[in-house]
Amino acid sequence: MFYVGIDVAKEKHYVCILDDTKEIAIKPFWIYSDILGLRDLNTKLSELSLNNNDFIIGVESTGTFSEELYEYLSDADYKVILLNSYQTAKFRDFSTGRKIKNDSIDAYVIAELLSTGKYKESFISNNDYQSLKVLGRLKPSLMDKIKTIKREISTVVATVNPEITKVFPNIFTKTAIVIIKAYPTAVDISKATPQKLTKIFRHIKGNNFNDEKAKLLIELSKSSIYGGRACEARALMIRTNVKILELICQEKDEIEAQINSLLYNKIEEIDSSIENIKTIPGVSDKTISAVLGECGDIKRFPSVKSFIGYLGLYPTQYQSGNSMRVGRLAKRGIPIAKHALYMAAVASVIHNEQLRKIFRDKVSTGKSKKEALIIISKKLAAIIYSVFKYNKPYQPNRVFIPYKK
Repeated sequence: MFYVGIDVAKEKHYVCILDDTKEIAIKPFWIYSDILGLRDLNTKLSELSLNNNDFIIGVESTGTFSEELYEYLSDADYKVILLNSYQTAKFRDFSTGRKIKNDSIDAYVIAELLSTGKYKESFISNNDYQSLKVLGRLKPSLMDKIKTIKREISTVVATVNPEITKVFPNIFTKTAIVIIKAYPTAVDISKATPQKLTKIFRHIKGNNFNDEKAKLLIELSKSSIYGGRACEARALMIRTNVKILELICQEKDEIEAQINSLLYNKIEEIDSSIENIKTIPGVSDKTISAVLGECGDIKRFPSVKSFIGYLGLYPTQYQSGNSMRVGRLAKRGIPIAKHALYMAAVASVIHNEQLRKIFRDKVSTGKSKKEALIIISKKLAAIIYSVFKYNKPYQPNRVFIPYKK
């Protein structure tokens, strides 16, 4: 048996191969991270053995670089083990006994870890789950950009037309945005007529902008504190940011449509449990897509304990002698899925009678509201796991039954 450790990098992958005696089989080498480099690796492995079953190949889970390497080697019928970088880092510290790190050492450490057999294999989701994960991470990124652009627009509008909020408390409503695009500053609005203002809404259905509001807006603009400094530049800044805002909002809507399509047209064909998950009060499509995208097929976890451990929904502990200290929630785990479950816990306290009772009981015993919500998040994770495992709708009477560890 040969143990192949590959340290993945952007341009070059470093390779170290150990034999059964944990000795270096051939001199460590590197390959280019392209198809020619992968073919070169295949050639070097075949020089050691023509039987692919004689190799166990370890690759660190480092995103897109390791993903392509894992796929190529798996398709070539090699046994490939995907390793968590935290796991290999801890083993490196133990193995070397020094704070030292370079590519050749990392490749050797991965091969050595494989030879011990004391590793925990990571997981790569199938194409649909992976797509859900990518889109699920893109959406919060766009949401952050939307918030940033809205802050920029609000800041400039507060300078060039502070009185507009007396007519539009929320300047990001459909009606307000139309006004701001056409007449960005108080100077622009003061030169308009009520007829011009109401005319721009003729093609928009359902708006309640009328002559009275138009007249009030013009009067407020004429008495505005803004004197017109850098009027054209600030107007251009507002118009530009509004266009960017509209474009990002449109892209966000398309991403949400893609997520729903994956969730109900593709993934649901693989697992019909998604509809059962929706029977849990407080759990929305947003929660389901975040958990499935980040965790993949939940049925792959052997127990609810392993699922909760993967999520990172457990407190840190430190014990020495007779002292025992329980710390904060572990930083490890899946942040996006943890956040989704936490927000679902907030909704569950409002809409789910059983979980609301647990929340109140925990608060009454001295837990803070945040601690109680984390407990609810953990309970929700257990419920979701159970629904997937048994493929049955939510059963309220089972909420108070402790899950098996």
